[in-house]
Amino acid sequence: MKIRFALDTDSDPTIWLGLPIVDGRGASRERKKWARRSSELLWSLADGAAAEKADVKRLAGQREAACELLPETVPVHQAFIFVPDPRRDFLMFVTHLAASEGATESVLPELVQKDAPGAIQDPEVIDFDTDRLGRGTRSIRYFESAKAEAVCCSVNYAWRIESHGVDLILRTVSDNLGWVTANIDEFDEFARSLWVLSEEG
Repeated sequence: MKIRFALDTDSDPTIWLGLPIVDGRGASRERKKWARRSSELLWSLADGAAAEKADVKRLAGQREAACELLPETVPVHQAFIFVPDPRRDFLMFVTHLAASEGATESVLPELVQKDAPGAIQDPEVIDFDTDRLGRGTRSIRYFESAKAEAVCCSVNYAWRIESHGVDLILRTVSDNLGWVTANIDEFDEFARSLWVLSEEG
């Protein structure tokens, strides 16, 4: 039995957008078209923001570049971006999916990198059950990134979705520590908004 698995959300679509994950013939054109149209839309909805062509082009370029990473450079199941203000850099959230293995009590902390090496302090780890996804865990983790040559913060969610026999991870990483920590409540609200769309075949 094959299960087609996808996530959906009823969060604000002008703040949380799904990134298209496309490859093959025509993929570059599709990414470019999506990046331009979504950037134009966001600027048109931004409060008190008068968009210049250069502003739209800059945001579109950033979004197109993010899409190009998926899924070759950054393997993901789905991806979303958090854009509360088009004048600020957006955050990308990626999801990973794997068949459930092992005890939930030990697997979920591992998936949110509770004991992963490189942390500069003990991660903040809490239970994060949701009505839609079930039993989960969330961590906020600070670590030194050799690639970014900076201290970064990752916010990591993991759920054991018993009805589908899978473990789901939702993660974002940034070196803008203040921007991340100031929006944890927004991230939690988005995580709670997710649910599973599936079709058995």
